[in-house]
Amino acid sequence: MDQQYKPLFNRTYLKILPWIVAIVIVLLTARSQNNSSDFYETLEDNWIYLSIDKALKQDQLKLVYPLSPAYSEQQAQQSIALQSSFGQALRAQNNITARWHDDKVILTVRLPAEKDSEDSFRLEPMLNKVTTLAGEHYSQALQHAGAERYLALNTIDELALSNLKAQLLTSSMPITPDNTHSLLSNRPTALLIFREENESLSTIISEQLKKHYPVTAQPRISAPQLAAASRISLQHRGPSYLYLIGQAIPADSSNVSRSVALHYINQSLKEIANKNLSQYRLILQPSTPVGYAALSMTQNSPFQENVISNLKTYLLQHLNNDKLEEIRSALATQYSELLASPEQRAEQLASQLFSMEKFQSAEEFRDTLASISTQQIQGHLQQLLDPEHAIIVTISPL
Repeated sequence: MDQQYKPLFNRTYLKILPWIVAIVIVLLTARSQNNSSDFYETLEDNWIYLSIDKALKQDQLKLVYPLSPAYSEQQAQQSIALQSSFGQALRAQNNITARWHDDKVILTVRLPAEKDSEDSFRLEPMLNKVTTLAGEHYSQALQHAGAERYLALNTIDELALSNLKAQLLTSSMPITPDNTHSLLSNRPTALLIFREENESLSTIISEQLKKHYPVTAQPRISAPQLAAASRISLQHRGPSYLYLIGQAIPADSSNVSRSVALHYINQSLKEIANKNLSQYRLILQPSTPVGYAALSMTQNSPFQENVISNLKTYLLQHLNNDKLEEIRSALATQYSELLASPEQRAEQLASQLFSMEKFQSAEEFRDTLASISTQQIQGHLQQLLDPEHAIIVTISPL
């Protein structure tokens, strides 16, 4: 602890899979920045909701379907093929768009603007048409996905990440493959967002949803047994050395404080890096039922055996309230900016309802950030950079 600190890593570019990814998962959305407990109402217990947002340009329905996290290579190919085939199918539906995440896909259906068209709105044939068209494209998309993954695994970053994610699959986390038929057959979390009250349209859509999805949704897996620590050593044909340390994180974990911790790691890596060739990748990906956090480092010389312990020592020694306050302020600003966009508010509320997260206004989110202590961040640093309880992947030249 008393020895002089020496730079741990060198760099010419820093690649961060944005910590915003983590914040986006945990950001608890609001219609406005006022503390309002009346943000949405439940039309059907635990799956159909209604919200009024006068700033929204057009009434819409958001359908959030669960996805199996793509942790095996087979699942990765299926995920790519699903996105491609549904993307092609939706080109024929000018009123539906899709946004894909690791553990869900959000379909946005723009609703009729004229009240005379409400009675003609038919959800079931619309979804059936999308499923049918996607099925027609899936076989070819799967072939292309296989070639895409083959090329991706020729890069050491993706090879290391693939091996990390494969370790997250445990016997307590059964994951069934998604396909074009099953994806939209699972009952979604449905969110109606109107510019103003429209009881007739909300009733029409709610009844159609209940008719199309009459079966009670299957219970979600929560807090399964996490993967054990493991060590994986690989070789490749290039000149670079890679060291990746990562671990599973349960869906019910404290993602706000963890994202603060990773943002602090991000800042510190920038401060200690110098001008030689190296690359860094910092990832926080919460997912249901299990996500992961990882730090990947690449350089043109072998890593020291104590690289992680040196980094952890440095981070713990330089953590202080001033740095945390700077991070809190940045995240609070990000959150306020997110709430300023009606479209992003709608997207995040749909994600929040899917994840069963508690609503927070901008002020409440600031309070949440303010309650995160240096001790909590220290705990996350100790946990994330603990080789005895982590998955470690090293790659070296042949």
